[in-house]
Amino acid sequence: MMKKILLLVFSISFLNSCSSDNDFLITKDNALISCGGKSRIIENKNEEIINTEVRDLIDEIGKYVEFIVAETDKKGGKYRTINCFPSEEPQDSIIKTVKTNYKFNN
Repeated sequence: MMKKILLLVFSISFLNSCSSDNDFLITKDNALISCGGKSRIIENKNEEIINTEVRDLIDEIGKYVEFIVAETDKKGGKYRTINCFPSEEPQDSIIKTVKTNYKFNN
C-alpha cells in the first residue's frame, strides 16, 4: 500500500514538473481575460476594442495579443494599439500601449 501511495505522489510531482508555459494556450476568445480584463485595456467609457489578434513573438517561442482600441468624437478621434504579453496570472501580464491620433476626412 505504501509503495502505491509513493508511486502516486511521484507521478503527480513528475507531471507537475513537466508542465510548462507552452501549455498556456492564448486564443482570441480568452485573450482579454488572459491580459487582466477590459479595465487594463480600456482607459475611459468612450473607448471600445475594435480588433483583437493573437500574434507570434519574433523568436516564435511565445505569443502576444494585439488590441486596437478606438475613441471617437465630432472633431476626430484616436486609436491605440495595445500589446499584451499574457501570463498565467492575468494581473502579471505586461501591457504596452502605442498611441496614434488620426482625423476624420471632411
